[in-house]
Amino acid sequence: MIFVIDSEEVFGKCVVRALKKNGFEAQLFNNAIEAMEEISRTGAPDLVFIDVMLAGPDGFTFLNEMASYADTFETPIVIVSERGFLKFDLKAYGVVGILDKKTMKPEEVVEYANKYT
Repeated sequence: MIFVIDSEEVFGKCVVRALKKNGFEAQLFNNAIEAMEEISRTGAPDLVFIDVMLAGPDGFTFLNEMASYADTFETPIVIVSERGFLKFDLKAYGVVGILDKKTMKPEEVVEYANKYT
């Protein structure tokens, strides 16, 4: 299962659609709390796409939570954001890639899914 966490519902649905179109199971969450609650019920996802600029607890709070538990700290995470981040700065949080919302293509989402699931 792949989690997509984005408060911009239209954008999140586009990411989920690209994944499902290519045979992946994906679930959209509007905030980090919903995603963490689902993880506590079902276990860690295979991959997470997250926008760090979320309402409520932001994506960095989610990254800290994921890095804090033995059953989630190895989950690969892809940041999807309009802000510029350097991957090496976030590697300790399981970040395996960064996609720019302004320029990314659905194929890039699928490439990460193929590589990490």
